[in-house]
Amino acid sequence: MNTALIVAAGTGSRAGTSQSKILYPIHNKPLFMYSLETFLSLGYKIVLVVSKDDINDIKQYVSEDIKLVIGGKTRSESVMLGLKEVQTPYVYIHDAARPLISKQMVLEVEKALEYHDAVLLAEKLTSALKKYEQSEVTSSLNRNEYLLSQTPQAFLTEKIRYAYIRNDLAYDDDISLYQAFYPEEKIYVVFNTEPNLKVTYPQDFLYVKLHLEGDEPMRIGHSFDIHQLVDNRSLILGGIQLPHHKGLLGHSDADVLLHAISEAMLGALGLGDLGTFYPDTSSTFKDISSMKILIQVYDMIRQKGYEIGNIDTTIYAEQPKINPYIKEIKQNIAKSLNISPDQVSVKATTYEKMDAIGKEDAIAAEAVVLLKKV
Repeated sequence: MNTALIVAAGTGSRAGTSQSKILYPIHNKPLFMYSLETFLSLGYKIVLVVSKDDINDIKQYVSEDIKLVIGGKTRSESVMLGLKEVQTPYVYIHDAARPLISKQMVLEVEKALEYHDAVLLAEKLTSALKKYEQSEVTSSLNRNEYLLSQTPQAFLTEKIRYAYIRNDLAYDDDISLYQAFYPEEKIYVVFNTEPNLKVTYPQDFLYVKLHLEGDEPMRIGHSFDIHQLVDNRSLILGGIQLPHHKGLLGHSDADVLLHAISEAMLGALGLGDLGTFYPDTSSTFKDISSMKILIQVYDMIRQKGYEIGNIDTTIYAEQPKINPYIKEIKQNIAKSLNISPDQVSVKATTYEKMDAIGKEDAIAAEAVVLLKKV
């Protein structure tokens, strides 16, 4: 069995967050959990080295099977403290700030470790490499002779632990220390072909959000709804009462526009239709405001970790004319959802006197909603 020693004890001062970057939530999960879960899925034991200031927060997310170790003042000291708890023949030392590490690349390192005592995961250079002094380029270097070091870096546990115990200097990474202690040994390189960014700066969080496996940054929903026009009912569209001699028939206030928007949001996340949550057989929802339904549905969407990107709608009505009220409807919807009116599009058209809509027997609405991962 192998152990992943995950280093999560740094402050992350360059990340610009109000908390430790390893606790920064991405899709409702702290950053450090992504790499931890990758190693757990491969059956690895976990030693998690953390800052003493973060340990209580981290305990909320990890099980008792995870060995927590308080880190030191430097990364080297933190790794050494973690190595003391490793009991398996091989150890994979990984930075928690690299949440994109894939199972495939870990397995590639694992395969190489069957024949070598030290393995480096690395990235080939693709940009031109220059040497500079005092902001001036002094020479160009052959980029094919260099690479970018990544983690995990994997070792025979006893050898890397022995090297750490007998060194009191700080090194850039574990391979550097290993080479300093075992200068005659060769380091086997596995080139990574997948994203493995180390989160360092604020913009890196957005990159990670868009690349994490299994997380969909955007979802699209669509819905079409139609209601009959009848006497003795108020005509409510977009939460606004419009002057008209007929209104829409329904168990609720029958706001066909808000129904379409609400159902499009539900559809985007595969949650079902409005009837699933607001059945017309329940007296609880008799004459309920569709604006209330809209707000409740959006609360559900927010709880799933999504927010509205934009809404595009079309109202199909012969009478009354909708255009004079579009600005007010847009503002009303935007205010209720706490979004900008620019995120809401409301259009109106007729059915050219055809079918039930054209004969003024019904009004319909269609909505497309784009949801974004928070």
